[in-house]
Amino acid sequence: MKSPHAAIVLALLPSALSAQSLVRQIERVRNGTVQLTYASRPGLCGDGRETIRSGSSIVVLPSMFGRGRSDMDVCFSGPVRVAVGRSDGETVSYRVHVGGRWTSSGDVTDIGTVSAPDAARYFLDEAMRANGRNAEYALAAAVFADSVDLTPDLVRIARSPNAKHELRGRAVFYIATYDDPAATRTLRQLAGQEDLDEDVRGSAIIALGREDMTDDDVSWLRSLYPRLSEKLRDNVFLAVSQSDGTTASRWLASVATDTRENEHTRQQAMFWLGQGRGPTADLVRLYDKLDDASLRNHYTFVLSQRHDSEALDKLIDVAQHDRDKSVRRQALFWLGQSKDPRAVAFIRDLVTR
Repeated sequence: MKSPHAAIVLALLPSALSAQSLVRQIERVRNGTVQLTYASRPGLCGDGRETIRSGSSIVVLPSMFGRGRSDMDVCFSGPVRVAVGRSDGETVSYRVHVGGRWTSSGDVTDIGTVSAPDAARYFLDEAMRANGRNAEYALAAAVFADSVDLTPDLVRIARSPNAKHELRGRAVFYIATYDDPAATRTLRQLAGQEDLDEDVRGSAIIALGREDMTDDDVSWLRSLYPRLSEKLRDNVFLAVSQSDGTTASRWLASVATDTRENEHTRQQAMFWLGQGRGPTADLVRLYDKLDDASLRNHYTFVLSQRHDSEALDKLIDVAQHDRDKSVRRQALFWLGQSKDPRAVAFIRDLVTR
């Protein structure tokens, strides 16, 4: 009769052997390119080249990461394709694609379709060893794999002072691509960890900002705000600006008008109020509460970034009626940058009057 320990070893043995087999297949090629393919995570798609989308998260490999909408004409649901460049028995490059197909070329060894979890573990190890863009490609290759949750590994990378700086930020971003409550809890833990590198905390705060963020998410970030540095407070403003709820826009407006805050903080809150998804009406109402000319100067710029009639009406009003000449002049400057016919007509009337 087999012991329980023997049974556990036998259960783990196939996976371990499979992973070792993948390493051997790649390392067997001393010079040239190794191509491999594996299943991609649900919800992941790509254009077959550099651009990959997961929900609202968009990656353009190797170094562009963010949230928003993609203008890809076609987004293939998979698979993940990785090309590993080898020279003198060493790996010198990675290229990662989702969707599409390989084109024929010389000096290529195609090892076919491999286990997605095995590929994830292999590339995760490679990400920790590689440098620069190769590390970013390898981490992407790991995270894109199906049937494996790498969140605990990504948290370890984010928290590791020995991991490369850029890789720690990428790890936080990829945690956010696991669009579930557990990922949100993990990001909150990283954002609130006071002994963690400030850039990593900032990445976690920014990652919490998403189009479907709730009032509870906004309230949590507000509760964190008083304990943060000026730099991290700016990250909070960016994050909450992604909410289209009134809770976020009204809080940003309250910070912008709070005389206890310094000028930089008030300007940043105002900027992200303007850049956010809240109604322009909240931005228009802000004007009467701005006590300082330098803040009203900044306000004219913020208005100019809102390309709608309500913002333009207010910018024209400021250009006509602000009590400070420098603010009126600044409003005119931004109206002059606008291509809106009403702005052009207003300036023409001033010149010809």
